[in-house]
Amino acid sequence: MCAHKTHTHIQAHCLCDFYLTYYAERVGASKADGSGQPREPSNGVRGCVRDYIFHQMLDVVHGSFKVFCVAHAASALSCSLRLHDLMEHDMTLLEDPMTPRQPIMSSPAPYFFSVEDASVSRVVEDWMAKVTYRDAHIFALGCTPHRSPQQLPRARIAPRAMRSKEMVLDFTAPEVLVFHLSMQNEFPQLLSPPN
Repeated sequence: MCAHKTHTHIQAHCLCDFYLTYYAERVGASKADGSGQPREPSNGVRGCVRDYIFHQMLDVVHGSFKVFCVAHAASALSCSLRLHDLMEHDMTLLEDPMTPRQPIMSSPAPYFFSVEDASVSRVVEDWMAKVTYRDAHIFALGCTPHRSPQQLPRARIAPRAMRSKEMVLDFTAPEVLVFHLSMQNEFPQLLSPPN
């Protein structure tokens, strides 16, 4: 089996495990509170991913804040969340960590990044010159390799890091039958009847 198919198979397997585990936790929690009803409709995988991001990432950071994302992590967020969802959870903006900006010492700074060396370096470089925010909350899109976490304790961000979590969201939940500009030779599949 080629490497691309193996990677796709692993992502699909992780997605199924994530969906089943998170759905079981939600149903178990709803039965534990006595109602026996799910708290809200999940809207499938996308709803579960949205709820997971809210409960594990956005709701644990208190106060209004910006989330600093690299491009790949921002696309993972935008695939399951909309702007109004983010604003309801006191998030004011999605920004690249390398964008020049003024420090806001009264605000927390959640970082959401893919686990590549370049992305980890961007987070470290954001705190290189001076302390820019009250505290840092570090969320990795996938499982971090051993060399990436070793960069963070040596950096200036380490004393301000309040939490570090692997979100295991290194997949996207794409819309079905939607055209996008990165499609190449996909029209036969897009327009053919389902099997």
